[in-house]
Amino acid sequence: MSASPLPGRAEDIERLWLDYQRACGVQVAGFSASALGHSRALADELAALVAAGSKRAHATLRRDFQQDLEPLPQPGDHLVVLDGAGLARAIVRNTHVELRHFNEIDDEFARACGEGDGSLAWWLAAYRQDYAERAEREGFEAHEQLELVLEYFDRVWPQGLGESA
Repeated sequence: MSASPLPGRAEDIERLWLDYQRACGVQVAGFSASALGHSRALADELAALVAAGSKRAHATLRRDFQQDLEPLPQPGDHLVVLDGAGLARAIVRNTHVELRHFNEIDDEFARACGEGDGSLAWWLAAYRQDYAERAEREGFEAHEQLELVLEYFDRVWPQGLGESA
């Protein structure tokens, strides 16, 4: 198992956030900062996909929010995406959030996640394995009815990364 992602450094995160607000004329009261993966390697991979603009959605186990006593994300929320070393790589803004069971994931969501070959078959196999490994480590039951929080988002900063003119 790979080590957990490192926490971000507040000054780096805040600098990226302020650059975004100044450049885009955005006045937003708050944001959060987090890696999208639970290991350094996965966080690096997912942050690179976000920065490239190919990852536009992400699934999180609902139990993760419940355990941390965090409110569920909402449309309009901003997230500073961190890589495995805790470096701020991009800022995304949620466009849509919904709850769905694992066995209700569809082709559209798998494509929006931008991982693997973009297929539903790839997504289901990869996440079925990931959730089974986490369930064994963390002591919960992995099953087809696991409740997921699906976040669809746009990368809003930095602008122009990974996009062709």
